[in-house]
Amino acid sequence: MSKPTIKALFILLLCTVVYHWKILLTHDYSLVIGWEEVSHLYSWLQFWVTTLRSGALPLWDPYAFAGHPFGGEMQTAVFYPVHLLLALVPFNHQGLLSPTLFHEWYGLMHFAGACFMFALVRELGLRRFPSLIAGICFALSGPLGGTQFLNWVETGIWLPVVFLFLLRALKAETTRKAAVQASVSGLALGLAILAGGLHYSMMQALVVLSAVVFAGLHPKLRQPGPRAWVRPLTVLAIVAGVAFAAGAPQLFVSAQYSPLVLRIFGDNQPALPADAKIPTTYPTYGLWPQAPWSMLIPTAFGRRIGGAEVLPFYLGAFPLLAAVIGLWKRWDLPWVRYLAGLAAVAFVYALGDFSAFYGIVWNLTPYLWLAREADRFMYLTHFAMAIFAAYGIEVLLDRPADQAAWRPLNRVLACIVAACALSQMIPALFEKVPINPWSSLSVLLIFTSYGLYRYMLRGHVGTAVQVVMVMLIMFDLTTFNWVPRSRLEAAAANSDAFERARSTRGAVSFLKSRPGRFRVHIADDEPPPIGDLFRIRTVEGGKQATFLMNYEASLRHIDLLNARYILKPASATEPGDLYHDSKWKVYENPGSYPPAWVVHEVVVEPAPDLLQSKLDSPGIDLRRQALLGEPLESTLEPGVESAPEEIRFGASGPNRMELTVRSQSRGLLVLSEIFYPGWRATVNGKKARIHEVDGALRGVVIPRGESRIVFRYTPWSFWLGALLSVVAFSGTLAAVILTRRKERS
Repeated sequence: MSKPTIKALFILLLCTVVYHWKILLTHDYSLVIGWEEVSHLYSWLQFWVTTLRSGALPLWDPYAFAGHPFGGEMQTAVFYPVHLLLALVPFNHQGLLSPTLFHEWYGLMHFAGACFMFALVRELGLRRFPSLIAGICFALSGPLGGTQFLNWVETGIWLPVVFLFLLRALKAETTRKAAVQASVSGLALGLAILAGGLHYSMMQALVVLSAVVFAGLHPKLRQPGPRAWVRPLTVLAIVAGVAFAAGAPQLFVSAQYSPLVLRIFGDNQPALPADAKIPTTYPTYGLWPQAPWSMLIPTAFGRRIGGAEVLPFYLGAFPLLAAVIGLWKRWDLPWVRYLAGLAAVAFVYALGDFSAFYGIVWNLTPYLWLAREADRFMYLTHFAMAIFAAYGIEVLLDRPADQAAWRPLNRVLACIVAACALSQMIPALFEKVPINPWSSLSVLLIFTSYGLYRYMLRGHVGTAVQVVMVMLIMFDLTTFNWVPRSRLEAAAANSDAFERARSTRGAVSFLKSRPGRFRVHIADDEPPPIGDLFRIRTVEGGKQATFLMNYEASLRHIDLLNARYILKPASATEPGDLYHDSKWKVYENPGSYPPAWVVHEVVVEPAPDLLQSKLDSPGIDLRRQALLGEPLESTLEPGVESAPEEIRFGASGPNRMELTVRSQSRGLLVLSEIFYPGWRATVNGKKARIHEVDGALRGVVIPRGESRIVFRYTPWSFWLGALLSVVAFSGTLAAVILTRRKERS
């Protein structure tokens, strides 16, 4: 790597620190404040790292939602290998993943995204400085710079890598080199899948498909002769195959999970099975028609430019001008035209319900309904705009000689500047006309950007001007970075979910001192994720998009889930608390079932709805009887009243449970554990079938006498996917090494 490149990367690192100064240089702001962020990303990482350090794979999470497959939802990024670096850093003095480390990792991912875009633009033939600006614009603005969700950032940063090696594969001199480059592109797409951002990985796959088709159709890019489509289709097949294999652990686990869960929607929409197509009548969070104005003024219309989850896509005043110049002056380049089409199509689709195109594509493209938030497709528009900005700056750096050719743009820009000046003069003259200071700042940035553009147009493109340009862009983007939240403001509003979770430490210490095996029911609208944070088995968890169907049904009978204790806010007025402090109270639930019990009678009801209704029947005693959807393979024997069963729990972990049972007759051992395929059981060393009992729990038949029962979570979906992923990673790495050696020799 040359010294100029190292210098450019150092500048990108410095810009990343400046952009994230609130969370990297102070302790006054945080990303780990909102309930969704704490119960999603932070607590998931805490469980993931803690489980790995204990020597187990984080496949099953026993601490949240009464136990659930941790990798079912892609957002957990359980199989993302880059997270292994986090496991090397020790916890803080409270035994938690330090929020400072979380912030540093968040900044590091943005720096990686900036470097990836820098490399892509260099591959397109541009100089280092325009490539540096493209890296800043891609990673530190728009959807990536304006989100607090780490998994979206970790997925989104891989698109430049996917596109870079795709370009190399399409123009490689030999088929061997094309195959190797396509494999690396597919590996990057596989990493995007493993990073957990479903929408972004789907969009990256669409980029691969559309770019290959474009290369096969464009006369300047396709190979001559009747075999013109052989190379593009071969590259497409390799990218798709390697990406599928690399992402197979997540894809297979999610495929096993989807038919068994409900997907939750907002706006009072009914939940749907996760593998069912989402109707077009459900909310799409598309952009509103006024949204394009926010590309120039990020506070336009009070930032109300779309549905509930619309992300910002502000590029910066000067980069937006540079993008217009790059698109105008480099329209003759094939890939500029491709990116222009990609940006336009993505924008029209992002309009959601305002665009018939959205409805048509939604219903005709297989599985596109999985990415229902239409506005997120602005990620592709932003990707293209960042590259256009680099082309525009390259044009300006070339000291344009023909000033007459720039007159049309100069006239348009002069009109825009005049309109902006008028927008500030009217409120200044008429006091009753309100003015937004943030909009005034945007106008000032437009003036400054216009002045810098005219100065560069006169041939001033030296180092000093480039430094001023970087400073202007960074001032612009950093000023409108509202992602970090003030700790003081959150504390004043009592909305700091992280501090609220930490306030349970006293209650958690009390609960851990209690004997036996049990769960805790958190009676709160926004339950703190104490399960994943402090390794307490809970009935609830944080906010999720999906829930197991049998778990949802079991919430009407939380006693069956071994909820021996109830955690409530200190404002609870019920008497009889076992523990209390200034924030929380702990109560005992006298109706809680034990963690395991043995029954000797079964009631078979094949219809799921009728089975659920029988759970509420007064004639059913679930401590003596078990409700099953199908008959047992062997009959049970009556219980011996004078000799009750003895149950002792042994060693256990996230994916393993061991217990010993002594019974005087054949019975059905029922555990207060959620039934899910992938669990295997042995009774005295022999395989035993696990039955779904009482609509949600696990049960195995045990013989007379003493029995040793072992449960292991070993889903085929993970092991088969892991095998394919290892083959993809190792095979691609070996191919790269062999190709490099052959080139050197």
